[in-house]
Amino acid sequence: MKPYTYGVWLGLIALGMAVLPGCPPLDTSSTPTPRPDSGLHIIIPKVNSQTVYEGEPVQKISFTEDIKDVTLTQVQGHSLFLIKVNASPNRVSADKTGYGYPLEGFPSQAVGSVPQGVLPLKTLQESGRFTLGNQTITRYDHPAAQAFARNPPPLGVKAFGPQETRYGEVPVPLFTAASLGATRDFWVEDTNSNWIQIPAVLQVISDHSKIWVATANYSDSSAYNKQDNKLTRIQVKAMAEKFDQIYQYETPLFGYEYGGGLPSTDPNYGGVDGDPAVHILVYDIDDDYSSSQSSGVFGFFWAKDWYDQAALDSFQPTLKTNQGELFYLDAFFADAYPQAIYSTLAHEFQHMIHFNTKKLQRDQPSETWYDEMLSLLAEDVIAPKIGVLANNEHHPISSRIPMFLDRYNATALTDWLSGEEALISYANIYAFGAYLARNYGGATLIKAIMENNTSNLSSLNEALLASADVSFTQALSRYGEAFIYSGTHKPGGTLSFDTTVTKEVNQHTYTFTGFDLWTIHDALRGYDPIPYNYTGPLIWDGNYRFAMPGYSVIVQSLDEWQQVSTDTVQIRFQKPADAHIDLYLMIR
Repeated sequence: MKPYTYGVWLGLIALGMAVLPGCPPLDTSSTPTPRPDSGLHIIIPKVNSQTVYEGEPVQKISFTEDIKDVTLTQVQGHSLFLIKVNASPNRVSADKTGYGYPLEGFPSQAVGSVPQGVLPLKTLQESGRFTLGNQTITRYDHPAAQAFARNPPPLGVKAFGPQETRYGEVPVPLFTAASLGATRDFWVEDTNSNWIQIPAVLQVISDHSKIWVATANYSDSSAYNKQDNKLTRIQVKAMAEKFDQIYQYETPLFGYEYGGGLPSTDPNYGGVDGDPAVHILVYDIDDDYSSSQSSGVFGFFWAKDWYDQAALDSFQPTLKTNQGELFYLDAFFADAYPQAIYSTLAHEFQHMIHFNTKKLQRDQPSETWYDEMLSLLAEDVIAPKIGVLANNEHHPISSRIPMFLDRYNATALTDWLSGEEALISYANIYAFGAYLARNYGGATLIKAIMENNTSNLSSLNEALLASADVSFTQALSRYGEAFIYSGTHKPGGTLSFDTTVTKEVNQHTYTFTGFDLWTIHDALRGYDPIPYNYTGPLIWDGNYRFAMPGYSVIVQSLDEWQQVSTDTVQIRFQKPADAHIDLYLMIR
């Protein structure tokens, strides 16, 4: 099958948008109840006020029989896509996903499967890549910090609570008394994951931060380059100014870190360390610096620092605490790629806020996909406010969507892959979050997610109902729409990534900027027998059926369905054997 060439598509004329079926509230069990009208839904354009489906002026066809024959007329020049949506958390085998094919001349329906192990696993878990010039920079996760956030120690007075009771009768002034130039030893891991203490100096105090730089990574005589792994005071001050801006915009939307946003008379004012400032330690994470460094951990938040050592010793004695609202940044990347670090500040601060609002305040531990989706959305909406615009290589539209275009159906939305394949999880969960934000309320939706008393899928479901009166299942069922309709091919009424939404929350304005999915280049090269498109989502060969991960979408088509050469098309649909699979025929 030859690759499709989309650049010569004719513009789509006015489209009558399908009213998609209603869905019951999200079933949080492992096997959600099938929707009674599972089956086929056709989004149909109108030509000269006439629908192209013979006999009925409708935009939706649901069927209960196993086979449904459909005749479309006046479709010459249009392109057809078959979208499959798995609305359950469970994997569905290829033979149960249904299909559509021309009544004449279609080859026998082959059953295929998504290639496994497309990307090799490796010990380090990648969280992103970006390219500057001819150099590709790879960033890694801190899996131990993610695992701790998923399963932290139980709450208790020793771990949290008013400062007067947290450490005994007399408060322990860990950071509060620290003045500019103060020195303190911090527990960090070396390259072998052994705990060591390193000295750091408090270099800058700003409105909302205190930035400590390891003595080995600071020099005012340093040149502004990526050779010496050292920062100057000017660089640290610029970082502090950016964080103050982030704090100003992120807290009204996402909430506060533990102890933040409280009057000084509140017993929890200042949080774990009694200091209202957020502390940032800049050092050589993993002790991996080299002058030609092209990969490493950019930064991380580790909630262990919100516990005293006694609490950690009873839960995970291999850990050491620095006892404070603290996160960590890598000195090399802060020196060499400051804009990447500014995005990291917004990302990691959401993790810090998230642990407070979901775990501490509501005792709702979050799964990694949910927490990471919100940190990526924090980058999405906050980064442009600090100069990292939507077209910047460090913005998630540029850094995540290219991978999504090629691997959108490789995993369930709620799975979290390991090793190099973690890149797929980041890309896919960002894309889904970007779709939700741009179509179901923008900042209003984010605020609802952060403030409800649940987490994970239940939180998304509750927030979507509150913000847009749709359930998670309804939103997922229309996700495939956003894959197809974008740019000049975006009729009114369709859902799309290419929708800009601006909302005001707590007297601040937040904009999620729309983007045309079909102008973004795929991150990877294609492989047979799958057709490869250099821009837009990968369109899978309609001659095959593929196993579908839970909560996933796949887009398929045929050569004869692209810029249809005849006025009339007849298609036979086989109803999916699994009631959680819906078929959508989209005409563009």
